[in-house]
Amino acid sequence: MSRLLRFLADLATLARAGVVGWVLLQVGLGPEALERVVRLLLLGWSLDVLDGVLARASGRSSPLAAWDYPLDAGLAWAGWAYLAGAGLVPAGFAWAWMVLALVLLLRHPQKSLSMLLQVPPTFAPFLVAFSLAPAAFREAALWAVLALLLDGRRFLGVVREFLEEAFFGGRRA
Repeated sequence: MSRLLRFLADLATLARAGVVGWVLLQVGLGPEALERVVRLLLLGWSLDVLDGVLARASGRSSPLAAWDYPLDAGLAWAGWAYLAGAGLVPAGFAWAWMVLALVLLLRHPQKSLSMLLQVPPTFAPFLVAFSLAPAAFREAALWAVLALLLDGRRFLGVVREFLEEAFFGGRRA
C-alpha cells in the first residue's frame, strides 16, 4: 500500500508539472484567459496538497519529492508570466520583480527568501481575478477557505517554517 501511495504522490507531482506548462501556454492569450489560468492554478495547488497528503500517508518520501518546492515556485512564476504577457501587470514592474528575485536569490540562495519573493506572483492572479474574473475569484476564495479548514495545521506549519528560517536562520527559537 505504501508503494502505491508513493506512486500516486509522484503522479500528482507530475500532473502539477503539466499544469505549470499549461499555464505557461496561456501567456500570450490575453485577459480573456484569466479565468482559465486561475482555475489551472487552483488545480496545481490542489495537486500540491494531494501529493503531500499521499506522500505523508505512505510514510516515506516519494522519488519526486525533491521537485515539490520547485513546482510550487513554477506555479507562482507561471501565473506571474501570464499576467505580464496579458498586460494585467505592467511589464516593467513584472520584469523588475523577476530580475530582483533572481539577483537576490543568486546572492542569498535561501528558501525563505524565495518564498517571500514569490508572494506577489502567487497571489496576483487571484487578486486580479477579483475584478476581472469574479467567478474564478469566488472559486479561489472558497478553495482557500476549504484548504484552511481541512489542512490549516499544515499551512500554519509552513508559515512557521518560513518564519524560523527567515528570522532565526533555521534554528528553533
